[in-house]
This record gives sequence, structure tokens and C-alpha cells, in this order.
Amino acid sequence: MRMSSGALLALVMLVATIGYASAQDVYTLKIGCVLDPQHPLLVGGRRMAEVAEKESGGRLRINLYPSSQLGGQREVLQNVQAGVVDGVLEATATLTNFVPQFGVIDLPYLAKDQDTAFRLFDSPVFEQELVKPAAAAGFRVVHVWEVTFRNVYTRARPINSVADMKGLKLRVIPSPSYIALFRALGAAPTPMAFGEVYTALQQGVIDGAENDAVTYMTTKHMEVARNLALTSHMMLANTFFISEQVWQRLPDDLKEVLKKASLEARATERAKRDAKALDDIRVAGINVTQPDLAPFTAVGQQTYKELAERLGNDLVSKVVGATK
Repeated sequence: MRMSSGALLALVMLVATIGYASAQDVYTLKIGCVLDPQHPLLVGGRRMAEVAEKESGGRLRINLYPSSQLGGQREVLQNVQAGVVDGVLEATATLTNFVPQFGVIDLPYLAKDQDTAFRLFDSPVFEQELVKPAAAAGFRVVHVWEVTFRNVYTRARPINSVADMKGLKLRVIPSPSYIALFRALGAAPTPMAFGEVYTALQQGVIDGAENDAVTYMTTKHMEVARNLALTSHMMLANTFFISEQVWQRLPDDLKEVLKKASLEARATERAKRDAKALDDIRVAGINVTQPDLAPFTAVGQQTYKELAERLGNDLVSKVVGATK
């Protein structure tokens, strides 16, 4: 049967209209985070949502779910991997159970400051050795937003030396690198869901925990653990991850919008992070100690051999080299 020219024109217009409608689909991303809404990471997240909606003309919307609303860290990551949750604001250390290579970032005292850390994160080594395996495992690294350095805080015993760590039951990230370090320091590392830490400190289930200064404040952990030791034992790379399945479904133009929004959020988050956290902590009456870090560093570097056996000497050598 032959089609009339009018019918043919109508069909062409219909196809064009369908294509146009598809190009204008609205994409809404569900992004989880275990931290509180006032945390700088969520401040950055809200900025990302604003920029994404504006730059996309309303086609890309981001809904944030702070305070473990979508579940604990492991549950959310499993759902991101499966494409059930679209993305997460999370530390690379938490992904080591999904992407073991990320454990190399948790080498104790790997980077002395943020500039050194971002030398690594902006390097081809990071892209080749960590970003690509993460994508293969289901996690697209959009950007590392910030680097912070973690300190130990305790309920009763102030930390002035390595000897003071002996026997302390400390909540740590459930990463082999963290567990190896704190065992070497003589403590009893205790992995625990992040949302359970405040109550565990309050009830004396654990003696302390470790985190960066801002998180120590915003989680109100400083209400129940009044001693903070500036150990700077690990850097934490808080990162914006998208499910690889979701990333592949996004149109190319919205991928670019999301990357731009992420970069603006990173700038906002870093500015907030640089606020006078330690001054506020001292004003609040927290006992802040500054132990000599040389013995801590020496113990930390003793764990490199064990970690290299697990992660591979080649990977460890490349990453350490990228910080030089």
C-alpha cells in the first residue's frame, strides 16, 4: 500500500515530535548521604541541585536525602551499585568493600596536606588505577569534593601519645587500612554503622571514634566525647559518586551539566569546610591535644607492607609516587 504525501509528512512530524519530547525528558536524581543536613557536604549538595536545575532549564533535578534516610552506608552503596539509588556523597574509604583499590587512599599519613592530596586526585594514576575500576564495579566518580584529615576523639582518656591508644575501643570506618592502623597503634578498632556512633559513645559501648573536625561538630559527637587529639592519621576523600547504570542513561548534555554543577558544589563545600572549626571546638570547651605525630607516622608506615600485600605493590608504589 502506498502512503500519501500528506500521511508521510504527518508521520515525519510525529517522529520529530517524539524525538523532541524525549530530548526534553526531566531526570530526577536521588542522592543519599549519611551526614546531617547542616554538614558542609550537604551544603555543597544543595548548591549542586540549584546549579543543575538552572543550567538544564529544569531538565535535571536533584533530591538530597541526608541523615541516612536511604539507609546505612553499605545499604546505600549497594543500591547505588544496582542503580536503585542514583548517587551518593560518600568517602572513598567506605567503598573499599566494593572497589578494593580505593583502600590505597587510606594508607596512613599518605598526604601531608590538601595540595598533596589533590596532586594525586588530579593525576593519571588516579584515573587509571582507581576511577576505571570503580566504573567497572558500578560507581562513576564524578569529582572528589574535598580532602579532610581525621583525628581521634575519646570519652574519657585524652590522647597525648601512642601509648594512650592502648586498649581503647574505637569506632573506625570498616576498611582494612583503618583496622590495620589502629591495631598497630594498640587500640581495638570497632567497625560500626555511622548512625550508631553517638549512642554508642553516650552509653560507653565504645571509648571513642575518629573523624574530621567539622563532622565531629555537626554530628554532635563532641557532646559525648570531650577529648579531641589532632592525629591527622588518615585523609578522607569525600566524593560524589553516581551509579554507572544511571550515568549511562543520562543524555550527554546533562552529563556535562552535572559535572559543572558538581564542580560548583565542590567550591562551595570547600569554602564552608575552611570555616574556623577548631576554634569553635575549643570555644565549646573541648580538650584539644596535639601529640607528637612522628611516632604515629612511624607506626602507620609499618602497615604499608601488609597493605601492599593485599592491594599490590605496583598500585601502592604508583599512588605513593603520585603524591611526591
